[in-house]
Amino acid sequence: MTGTDEGPGGDDAPRFSPERLSALATVGGVVAIVLVVVAANLLGRLGGDEVVVPPAAASSPEPRRIPADQLATMDAEEIAEAGLEDRGAIAPQRVPTGAQSLARAAEKAAGDQPYSFRLTTFNILGSQHSAPGGAAQRFAPGRIRTEWAANLIGAYGSDIVGFQEIQADQLATMNRATGGRFEFWPGTSMGGRGVPQNLMWRSSVWTATFKGSITIPFMGSTRPQPVVRLQHLATGREIYVMNVHNSPRDRHGREDERDRATEIEIAAIKELRKDGIPVFAIGDFNEHDEIFCRMTSRTDLRAANGGSNSGGCRPPRPMRVDWIFGSSDVVFSRFLMDTGPQVRRITDHAVLSTTVSVP
Repeated sequence: MTGTDEGPGGDDAPRFSPERLSALATVGGVVAIVLVVVAANLLGRLGGDEVVVPPAAASSPEPRRIPADQLATMDAEEIAEAGLEDRGAIAPQRVPTGAQSLARAAEKAAGDQPYSFRLTTFNILGSQHSAPGGAAQRFAPGRIRTEWAANLIGAYGSDIVGFQEIQADQLATMNRATGGRFEFWPGTSMGGRGVPQNLMWRSSVWTATFKGSITIPFMGSTRPQPVVRLQHLATGREIYVMNVHNSPRDRHGREDERDRATEIEIAAIKELRKDGIPVFAIGDFNEHDEIFCRMTSRTDLRAANGGSNSGGCRPPRPMRVDWIFGSSDVVFSRFLMDTGPQVRRITDHAVLSTTVSVP
């Protein structure tokens, strides 16, 4: 042994300065943190403990209300953009700061997690219709029917529900009957105009990152159609859901209103699809073949109950005026068009429910 600065390994042992050792330790710490994030998300994918991603702050300015006379002078694209212009950016997956290339890799691995949820649309038959003097007095009062509806939603395992015709008393009953486990939009925040079309989602599964609406003509006036962007808490991934109720067919005829509303809804779907995340349009469209053919030919949305529009429009059979449409980047399964005895005592509509898988 002749040298004085050799380590135990002799001449072949690497020599590190204190500064280099410190730098290596820092990089190693960053790599370890990022690998923990990736591993945790992969465990979540494989059925391990749920990985909760901190939600992005919701960007939900007061929805713009367009008067009927102004609505008549605007084209569909203008109306859709006016309602959706302040929706903000898609929330990124949260990852630790550090080496940017590794952080981006961790973000991609986490963001690509597949997940599934149960989506339902439910025209609940407004309580005014079954009240004394109403046109549907054969049905039980609205409060009782809403409690039955809450039980049905629990049986489906619904994570997101779009209601049509729901009234303020039914909204309060639904909140009580589901134990406050769901959040609602618009709730009562838009007054009486907004209450009949409420979306609700399970707050342990989703958080809203945008709450808005588009305006359509409805029964000689206008009505807001709620739109939410929901972030899946376990993965950080997002979706848009629009809840629709177009004018019904009545003895006066509302075909022009429905056509105009459909144009606005299609424009809104196209605007939302620019964000690159799944889009759903659900609700009571009050049409059969026509809405299916227009929706599937003008957008990339498909119906949960099948049908096709390749080489000609072939709507699914059977079908109702209620629909669940979703963009081409999701997969539908376990579709249910429920017209059973429990549904028939609650409403004069079918209740549609499906499992959605986001690859």
